[in-house]
Amino acid sequence: MLGGFATLPLIALVSSPPLIAACGGRPPETPLAHLYGHEWVQGAYKMYSTKYAAVQTSADETSHDVYRVLAQKGIAALDALQSRDVPFYVRVDPAAQSFAIERKVPERLTFTADMTEADRKNAEAGWKKARDNIHLDYVEVKRLDQALTRLLGQVQRIRNAIEEGKIEQYRIVGQLAELKADPTKLPYQLPYQVTPKDYEEILLLLLERLEDDRARLGVIEADVVAVGMTVRSTDANSATMAASIRKVLLAVIEDGTAKPREPLFPADQGEREKLLSAARALQAKIESSAEYTAWRKAETEKQLAALGAFLQVLDTMTGLPTSQVYRTVLNLWRGDHDYLTYLKTIAGFVPHGGAVARTIVEAIEYTEKARQIGGTVVATVRAASNGGAAGMVDALAAEAKAQAAAQLTAQTKGVVLNTASRFALERADKQLSFFKDKAEVGRVTDALAQTELMRGVIPGL
Repeated sequence: MLGGFATLPLIALVSSPPLIAACGGRPPETPLAHLYGHEWVQGAYKMYSTKYAAVQTSADETSHDVYRVLAQKGIAALDALQSRDVPFYVRVDPAAQSFAIERKVPERLTFTADMTEADRKNAEAGWKKARDNIHLDYVEVKRLDQALTRLLGQVQRIRNAIEEGKIEQYRIVGQLAELKADPTKLPYQLPYQVTPKDYEEILLLLLERLEDDRARLGVIEADVVAVGMTVRSTDANSATMAASIRKVLLAVIEDGTAKPREPLFPADQGEREKLLSAARALQAKIESSAEYTAWRKAETEKQLAALGAFLQVLDTMTGLPTSQVYRTVLNLWRGDHDYLTYLKTIAGFVPHGGAVARTIVEAIEYTEKARQIGGTVVATVRAASNGGAAGMVDALAAEAKAQAAAQLTAQTKGVVLNTASRFALERADKQLSFFKDKAEVGRVTDALAQTELMRGVIPGL
């Protein structure tokens, strides 16, 4: 048996037996044995629910710290990286340990025999631009790497808590089924003035509590995934406008995050009955599910894990390797397929009805329009590059004409493309479009400037 709550600051005891005990072995000691009656009921419920609520609070605070870094420093840094005309990639590493920006700045200026004088001057100018800012870019990339890696860590912790919470619900439903079959079959002797019905109500309330907390965690997870993917879309696989991150961040702020319920036993009788009713409906739904049936079959030969074990695995990432959702997130943050397909995946991932969902759906609509003209923009850029010959002045003038033509073409389609650099223009057919027109870009920038993300102090990373 595991003394599951020894590490919780809430509990004054050095070690406490779990509330939902395993079967077999010597009879476990009663948890919180120094309490009795309603105080024990309150203490048992609070003991269980405090840690899970803390996962949401920590995830919300940490993710907003990262959003603040992106809003105040990251967007400008990504804009600058695009302007260097040096390809860079934003992805999670193969071991899923870090989120990093990969870029290779050429150490040497290289000419080839087939280059014209104009080609050589262009190559020299591009190499010099990349080298002139290498130290500044190193600092900004390091800051972005640290911020994005914190987002990765939060997704891992949130997803693990969601997966483990689901398994713990199965354990609770199993306990309730045993009590229904034999009301006297309790895991330990209940304290003075605590009845089997009290114990059953605690289990039901915890079952409902887990469902509510898992739903709240799911909203935070979806926000993090959407922000991370928008940051990714600025890299060489798409070259989307870095300002697009502002629109997603603003949507996250608009949706807000519901605070976790206080980890207190519901004192109001009416509220408690409402929660118990919801819990019984949830219990019936779980019992009739094929997934629960499969889990019960797999657990037949096993000893049910104790509640203490559940709390300990919240921070160990034990459920991640088998999580389909987590593998999907890694694919979004690591794969090199068309980013529009990833955007469509996220549309089904985020909860519907909120500002983040609306922003993603709009981006899909605008991007599909942009794809109709992306090839034309790329062809225009290539033609301008081939035509600007004799000197750098001519080449730069040709590129300016290409930018103006791309902007005009995009505006006629009711979308905004990133035309600020050659890096972006050459990837017009791969970009994601989050804005309908330039005026919307300005409105979003002004609105985000009024939020806490821009006004708050950047945390140390």
